Amino acid sequence: MRQYDAPLVPHLSAAFGRKGISVLTDKHDEFCKCIASVFIFSKNYVSIKESLDDFFKTSQRRHDKVHVVATVFYGVNRSELEGNFAKALFEHPTSYQASQWRSAEEIITLPGHEKINKQSDCEFVEKIATDVYEKIFPKERIGIYSRMLQDISNLLCSQQWGVKSIGFWGMPGIGKTELAKAVFDQMASDYEVTCFLQNFHETFETKGLYSLLQEHFKNLTNQNIPKRVLLVLDDVRNHLYAESLLAELPSFSLGSLIIITSRDDQVLSQYQVNQTYKVEGLNKLEAMQLFSLCAFEKDVKETNLLKDNSMKVIEYANGNPLALRVYGKEMSSHEQTSQKETLFLKLKQDPPHQIMEVVKSSYYALNDNEKNILVYIAFCFTGKHVEDVSKLLQDLGFFPDIGIDRLVANSLVTISENKLEMHNMIQGVVKKIGRCSEDSNTSFKCVLGTTDIEAISLDASNLNPDVELSLFRSMYNLRYLSIYYSNPEKHGKALESFSLPYGLRFFHWETYPLKSLPQDFDPSNLVELNMPYSQLQTLWGGTKNLKMLKRINLRHSRKLLEVNELSEARNLEQIDLCGCKNLQSFPSIRNLHKVRVVDLPSCIKIKSFPEFPSNVELKFEGSPIKTMYPPVPLIRVKSLCEFLDNPTKPLNFERHGPYILDILRPGSFLNSQKRITNPDMVETPPTFKDIMCEKAILMSQWALENLKSFRKVDF
Repeated sequence: MRQYDAPLVPHLSAAFGRKGISVLTDKHDEFCKCIASVFIFSKNYVSIKESLDDFFKTSQRRHDKVHVVATVFYGVNRSELEGNFAKALFEHPTSYQASQWRSAEEIITLPGHEKINKQSDCEFVEKIATDVYEKIFPKERIGIYSRMLQDISNLLCSQQWGVKSIGFWGMPGIGKTELAKAVFDQMASDYEVTCFLQNFHETFETKGLYSLLQEHFKNLTNQNIPKRVLLVLDDVRNHLYAESLLAELPSFSLGSLIIITSRDDQVLSQYQVNQTYKVEGLNKLEAMQLFSLCAFEKDVKETNLLKDNSMKVIEYANGNPLALRVYGKEMSSHEQTSQKETLFLKLKQDPPHQIMEVVKSSYYALNDNEKNILVYIAFCFTGKHVEDVSKLLQDLGFFPDIGIDRLVANSLVTISENKLEMHNMIQGVVKKIGRCSEDSNTSFKCVLGTTDIEAISLDASNLNPDVELSLFRSMYNLRYLSIYYSNPEKHGKALESFSLPYGLRFFHWETYPLKSLPQDFDPSNLVELNMPYSQLQTLWGGTKNLKMLKRINLRHSRKLLEVNELSEARNLEQIDLCGCKNLQSFPSIRNLHKVRVVDLPSCIKIKSFPEFPSNVELKFEGSPIKTMYPPVPLIRVKSLCEFLDNPTKPLNFERHGPYILDILRPGSFLNSQKRITNPDMVETPPTFKDIMCEKAILMSQWALENLKSFRKVDF
């Protein structure tokens, strides 16, 4: 960049310097080393012979693939400049070749920067510097200059005058270091002393405190007068390391700034930075831009220009810059669509080395409890409610209240709408660690085909019918077993042999196809049985030891006849029999003092119900009815049709006694009228269907009014 009657040049040079870009304005011998050229066209530009010489020399490099060219129109518009070049051509007809004039015309017509009337010189200069930086380093700071730097600037401006501090945190590969570099480059010229310590944790442990002080702060430690310092500590994992370093340094002058980056939000809290900034992923347009630059070496910003495979990879990366760069580079080496599809599947199952290393460094920093919980979430609990997962993990012998919070603080797990979420990149790495059992310090193992298996989540949609599920019994360490069908059309196939291990604590099988559980299964350690929509008729024959059972979910098991075995489950807390319309008896729960929630079916085949303790929350098909002190005497209506014939007839509570109010989902009609159109809910002739909804609502309202008039109840 040369200065020819352009007052903008010194300001632009300073702006480039803040971004870490060196500017050459007068060094002809270093011209060949330049990677970018900025033409600042002013009114007198063409009239200066020396500027024309430089212009034509630079124009020869415009077609060089790695050379960036930017144009700025300052005090002159494009059409006026074209006229000035035409005039120069007339005045110097033999000085330059025709090809050079054509190149000049091409450069003038390039998209450039023209100052808007209300735009300040400062804004104009910053926009030019940002544009050139992004052209020189198109893959490095996408999203940083356009969004994040302004956020950081606002946060710092809101802090009181003094030694300011801010912490950047976020998941591995999200761009914390790059953001810190951008802030450092932007602000370094405003400070007397600057220092950027990259990979601080690793450097501190390998070199030690004394070596760091000698290498980076030798001049500062000898100063008696406080200096205005800009200090960046990148990748801090132990707040004590940062504190010990700063304790050895002299006091900083007012206006100094300390920036700390960490994957662990707790580290920033322990260091007590003034403010924290969570680095979020790229938005969709930024992600497309970064991926296309890495995969195709061109900027593609429109979705319809990217093939389906590319969009799948972009969605899988979910805004993580490291994942987008690595996946993009991997995809660029394959041209055929089929190859890219195969590669994408491979990348999910076997993450690239660069991604493995960055996530593993976070994994190995966890303690044993946190590692186990992380692997369980990756394999089994992504997308599940936090409370439900916490119960299961606690039953499996872990400490979820502490562990989950630490995983969230370490940016390995997030909680959204009360559900646990994990980034695809992290999940892929953690699953590989779990399968390979690389960590000898954790008890979690998931090596298929060995007795060390502790947890299995099995998609049975494409299960080979020849597979013997009796092999589960030999997996002595198996504690968690979940069998599901990703394809609803492929489920419920009959099994000839099936057995379960003694140590099993959690068993989930939706649409279980057999009439009962294996007779040889000993459920002494079973804590939760989750088998909705099953074909069960009974749990098993005979008496079983259910001393550990806390929760059972058999909802919508429409062939289920009885569950009398539950009367021996002394630690049972929750029973869900919603939708079990053929259930003929309900077990006695007189001795089940820990039962808190019972979800009852709306069926007419149960001849008698036990008396429920007053502290049990009763639900009818999902609608809660809380019992009060003393228990509310409930009534039973044998059929909907019987009641609809005379909806105003009073019910004799004294004669009927404490029965169950079974009028086909009394509360749910009010809350979800559309479900009444399901013919499976009530067995009635087709001609009755048109008036069922209206009658049922009236019936529910009437029933609730009768109950309230009998005894004050909080519904």
